[in-house]
Amino acid sequence: MKLDKSFLSSRASFVRAAFGMLFFGLVAYLLWLPIFYLFFHRVLTHHLSPVVEPGEDAIKHFAGSHDCGISQADIYLAPWTTNPKVSPFCKNRATLLEALSGGGRHGWDEPFVGRGCTYRWFSTAEICMILERFNTIVFVGDELVHSVYTAFNILLREDLALGGLQQWIMSDQDRMICKCDNQLLNQDCAGYAIKNRDEVKKNTGDQKGSPYFCVPHAYIRAESTPASPTSLSLFKDLTYSRPNPWQPTPLIFSFGHASSFDVEITKRAMEEWYALAIGAERNFPMLFLGPPAFGINQSPSTAPKEGNRALWHYQEQVSGIAKENHFDVLGLYNLTMQTSTPDGSHFGEKVALVEAMMVINWLSKLDTS
Repeated sequence: MKLDKSFLSSRASFVRAAFGMLFFGLVAYLLWLPIFYLFFHRVLTHHLSPVVEPGEDAIKHFAGSHDCGISQADIYLAPWTTNPKVSPFCKNRATLLEALSGGGRHGWDEPFVGRGCTYRWFSTAEICMILERFNTIVFVGDELVHSVYTAFNILLREDLALGGLQQWIMSDQDRMICKCDNQLLNQDCAGYAIKNRDEVKKNTGDQKGSPYFCVPHAYIRAESTPASPTSLSLFKDLTYSRPNPWQPTPLIFSFGHASSFDVEITKRAMEEWYALAIGAERNFPMLFLGPPAFGINQSPSTAPKEGNRALWHYQEQVSGIAKENHFDVLGLYNLTMQTSTPDGSHFGEKVALVEAMMVINWLSKLDTS
């Protein structure tokens, strides 16, 4: 029997075509493989972006963000995670304070990160939800806690330019001089600093701006021990008469600069304010702020003779004393080690905002039941 040559020819053509298609397909696959890899790698990397928290871009709408040149990326590094079962955020108060006191920066003026776990950057609405769990919040002490309170008001008022100041009593010229970093660095502007929530509510309640007045809060200057009668009276008026004595009234305290970093003077001040809190027969969670580091350009008149070595020794000693007097301790030494400072001892708005957010994170971990 003879085979049909046309059949054999067509079959051979089919086989050659099939092999040709397979060959070109393999070549195309090898050529496109790197491109597909890059594409899907970018897609997967995008989906493994930093944990998206409600406060991730929480300051971009703040007044003065452009003028002051502050973005959230400048001051906060959103944590990355590849394991959804493990949170990068500190789970309780103890781990939070340990992580923040022992954290650091990955370069000069880079965002600060906690050690082992980190803190959240809350939106203003979230901050208010945290604060509303308390009777009132009191910031007591020297210029360190005052700068934290200034930044606390900047966050609540959503105003990076003048949020820490009573701009309703300032001239246009003063507003220009005192905006942004100068809220904290210019001593001539310190007289305009906000002292309590009620003066803000009274003078800005009918104006456009942040609606977040939250709960009563105030700064009470205390730079001596015994404290002045004025400071004691302000504290008692603000805290002793509040309703619901078992609802917490947090106290944030610093006294390093006020004591010239003298351990015994700081101890007496802690004991005095602890006794005041106990005397109120109320729930007073207390936080002691350790001193920031000195910069290389600090003035000899503002620093101990041995500089940061003496400061570190002071912090180690007073941390133990603070815990004996029922204070939690937040160390700010590491936060300020690799940070720009104009005079070696004062820091600008970026640092103060981070300090204030750390305090808010501590408040978020307090038990209110």
